[in-house]
Amino acid sequence: MWYAAAVGAVAAATAFTFLLRGLMGPSISLLFFPAVILTAVYGGYGPALLATVLSTASLAFFFVPPIFSFEVGTDDIIRLAVFAAVGVVTASISAARRQAEAAQRDALEELQAAVDTLRKVSGWPVFVDASLAAGARKVLEHAVNVVGCARAVVVWEAEEEPWIFESASSGGPDAVARHSPVERDAVAPEPFDAPTHYDKALGSASASFALEHLRGRVSFSGIPGTPADIVPLADIVAREVGNSLEQLYLHDRLQQIAIREDRIRVARDLHDGVLQSLTGIRLQLQALADEHGAPSLISDRLLAVERAIAIEQRELRLFIEDLKPIGSHRSTEADLAGALEELRSRLAAEWQTPIVVRVSPPGLAVAAPVEQTLRLMVREAAINALKHAHPSRIAVDVQPHGADALRLVVTDDGRGFPFRGRLEHDALVSSNAGPLSLRERVAAAGGRLAIESAPTGSRVEIILPGVARLRDQEIRSSF
Repeated sequence: MWYAAAVGAVAAATAFTFLLRGLMGPSISLLFFPAVILTAVYGGYGPALLATVLSTASLAFFFVPPIFSFEVGTDDIIRLAVFAAVGVVTASISAARRQAEAAQRDALEELQAAVDTLRKVSGWPVFVDASLAAGARKVLEHAVNVVGCARAVVVWEAEEEPWIFESASSGGPDAVARHSPVERDAVAPEPFDAPTHYDKALGSASASFALEHLRGRVSFSGIPGTPADIVPLADIVAREVGNSLEQLYLHDRLQQIAIREDRIRVARDLHDGVLQSLTGIRLQLQALADEHGAPSLISDRLLAVERAIAIEQRELRLFIEDLKPIGSHRSTEADLAGALEELRSRLAAEWQTPIVVRVSPPGLAVAAPVEQTLRLMVREAAINALKHAHPSRIAVDVQPHGADALRLVVTDDGRGFPFRGRLEHDALVSSNAGPLSLRERVAAAGGRLAIESAPTGSRVEIILPGVARLRDQEIRSSF
């Protein structure tokens, strides 16, 4: 287009020079300079050079005697050469000025984009006393607002953990998902140290971060249009996401250290205080039961109380072992039916109420920590019913639920809870209904609690995910 404009400008200069030839005298090149300069300013060096060549040819052919001929004298050759040299210099200067102005505009646009990027990132939130699970989602939601995309996903690994962690600004209920190292390629197809990448066709970008304790990659999807500053913006936002995650990670580690120290202190206090006191009480009860002349009925009752305290001491010792950060736990797999039967017999003897425990299939086994959690849940649900509902009988049913979950149901024929009908876990939390400690224990184990209450009794249902497993011989016998 600008080359055609150069031809048109030279043609216009030629026409006006013909018209004004009588007024211009010897200054026949006067109108050709604007043609060269304007072409150089708006079209660049190439069109300006073409305009210079055409102007020189037009002057030589139309205006230097003999006209309509390229036969010119020596003096006229020098004049045309000077005009051509001036035209070339003028075109070069004008083109350079045009390039400088274009470079200045680009620099201003880049500066403005950098300022906009800094303005977006300057309000990055600081999370204080927030857990990693609670803060990761909020960090990514803010990253989405800064980048202006639809969704952000971060995948990272910690220096001391073998797991790959993943979190997204929207999607599933898990704030932070944990994947095994063998799933790395599926979770993080791009290497953590790959350069910042922007895919215009897919509207996606990704950038990495590497800090002292964490390294990972943030992916942005649903980026509208083709923003020019998306690559530096994604790079900066990824670094900010990494910094926030590292702060949350360190905060979590400090919390875990504090909790571990508190658990050690509580375990020591329980062992040195409560256990020793219970031992003293047992010795006194044994002495009273063995006194000569004591009625046999009273002696039997005292011994029964002493045996109940001994059982509670054993439970307390197991609880203390679980409190220790590095404890000598029992076997990795526990017989759930045997443990619950032992608990059933003790509670039935203490409360003089029939209790039935059914574990299906009979060989159902879980890890020892899970067995301890289940026993505490059954104990708490049963004692809560015995204390407040005054039932004539209680039934406990445990069975697998789905592929890898466990269902625990405790039913009684007592007076029920203050509410009527069935309330799921979220409804129990929002209305603060049901036993608070049991609800918190279930939530801490990642489970769900539901309660049905009626004037003729109640039904407490607990679903614990990812804990059920059959013994090998039970699995083989099913085929």
